[in-house]
Amino acid sequence: MSIRRLVGVVGSRSLPVRFSALVGQVVSLFLSRGFGVGSGGAMGADHFALSAVLSSGSSARGVVFSAWSSVSGFPSSVRPDVERFIGSGGSVVWGSVSSGCARPVAVSALLRRNERLVSASSVIVAFLFGPSRGSLYTIRHAVSCGVPVIVFLCGGGACLPPDLVRHCFVFRKEVI
Repeated sequence: MSIRRLVGVVGSRSLPVRFSALVGQVVSLFLSRGFGVGSGGAMGADHFALSAVLSSGSSARGVVFSAWSSVSGFPSSVRPDVERFIGSGGSVVWGSVSSGCARPVAVSALLRRNERLVSASSVIVAFLFGPSRGSLYTIRHAVSCGVPVIVFLCGGGACLPPDLVRHCFVFRKEVI
């Protein structure tokens, strides 16, 4: 991975499509500032970030951190964009789990994927909508590693625990 500065984009899998433009604007801003963009390849915020990287023609400046050992592990709705991303010069940091593994194994692999994303990132941007335990885990890990975190609370009851609020830059961004 030759990208010197990486923004890790994470967030709720349930983030409504109406927030895709916001995610795209944030991705474009970081790309224009010389950052690469990393995500986990999940549905929602991750997929919106991947789509923005693809739309901007910047796949070579993107990295997908995967829990899976192959493209078949990604959600079926995301898989075509991951394949397009790889085909246009994007990088994938592959995990070791195969699709169809037991749920506890998959959950553990997804959390490790998020830790690898945090370790490679200069900053994390999270888009939260409703409860999102995986995203909160990632935010907490970033804070513990001293990685700056920007959080967009997008509705659906999304909130940060008080111990994280004081360590993050928080924006309320509900789109109607």
